[in-house]
Amino acid sequence: MSPRSGARGSPARTAPRARHHVVVCAALLVVALPAAGCRDANDPADSPAPGMSAGASRQGAADGVITLPGNAAAESLALAPDGTLWVAENDVGGVARIDPAGTITQHRLSVGWDHLSGIARAGDGTVWFVTTTHIGRLRPGGEITRVNFGYPGGITVGPDGAAWFTTSSGSDPAIGRADATTGKLSMMAVLPSTIGLPDDSITTGPDQAVWFSQVAKEQGGPDGIGRVSVEGAYTSWPLPPGTAPRSITAGPDGALWFTQRGGIGRITVRGEVSHFPVPQAERPNCVVAGPEGAVWFTTATKVGRLAPSGEVTLWSVPDAMELSALVAVPSGGFWLTDSKADVVRRFSPPR
Repeated sequence: MSPRSGARGSPARTAPRARHHVVVCAALLVVALPAAGCRDANDPADSPAPGMSAGASRQGAADGVITLPGNAAAESLALAPDGTLWVAENDVGGVARIDPAGTITQHRLSVGWDHLSGIARAGDGTVWFVTTTHIGRLRPGGEITRVNFGYPGGITVGPDGAAWFTTSSGSDPAIGRADATTGKLSMMAVLPSTIGLPDDSITTGPDQAVWFSQVAKEQGGPDGIGRVSVEGAYTSWPLPPGTAPRSITAGPDGALWFTQRGGIGRITVRGEVSHFPVPQAERPNCVVAGPEGAVWFTTATKVGRLAPSGEVTLWSVPDAMELSALVAVPSGGFWLTDSKADVVRRFSPPR
C-alpha cells in the first residue's frame, strides 16, 4: 500500500530475553455446563434436541441476520473452517455457537463470571475466551474450564498454539500465556506501568511473536505498538500521543494493521509506521485482513475497505447500530457482530 504519511519507528524499549517465567499457581476448574440450546448439526432441522432452551433459535443465514438473546452485547467473533461462528456475548456471559444452518447453541457461564469479551479459536476446536477476571476455554465436547487471573482484556492463539492474552494483573500490565495442553498460566512479559492495554488488542504476527496495542495512561504520553516473542522478549515502538490504537491484526502484506483515532495504522515487523486517515470522522472499531489484498474494518454503522493503493471505501450496513467485530468469509462477504442490536449480520459490499 502507498502510505499517506509515514515515519520509521525506533524501538522504545527492548527487554532482554526472559530465561525464567513466572508461573501462576492456579488450577483450572472444570465447570460442567451443558449447552443451553443444543442440537447436533446432523439432526433434522425440525427436531430440537432435549435441553434446548426457549431462548434458543434456528434462523436461516440466507436473510443476512441471526438474532442473539436480548442484551447479548456481542463482541468478539471467530470463524471455524467448516463455517461455524463463535461469538462472545458480553452482557449475558456466554459463548454462542452458530452452525452454518443458523442454529444457535448457547454455552452460558456460571454466576459471577462478569462480562465476556475476547474470544479466539484454536486449531483443535478449542475456544479460548476472557472475562473481566477469568481466562477460560470451551472444549469441542462442551466442557468449560476457567481460572481467575487478574484483569485480562484480549486473547489470541499464538504461533506456538498456546493462548496469549493481555492482562492488568497487579499494578503493571503484562502479557500472559495459557498452555494449550495443561492450561498452566505463565506471565511472559511485564510491561511498563505507564501504559495500558485496551480490550481485544492482541494478535499473532507473521514473525513468531504476538503484537498488541498500547495506550499511555497519562495524558500527553506516547501510545505505541508492542511485541513479545515466544521466549518472552518485549519490544515496543512509540506512536504520537492521542493515536489511541486498539484492534490489531496481521495483514495480507506481512505487516500489522491497527485501528486508531481517525483512521487505520500500519507497522512493519521492523517498526516502520504509516497512517491512513478514514474520512467522515468515522472511528474504526475492528480491523481484519480480507480479500483482494486489502484490510477491512468496521465503524459504528459501516464497513470499510483500505485498498493496497491506500484508497478507503465505506459502505453503510442497513439497520446497523454498533458494529464491533468482523470476520471474512472464504466464499465472500463478512460476518459482523452488532453489539447494540444483539445480532450477527452477513454483509457483502456491493460491486
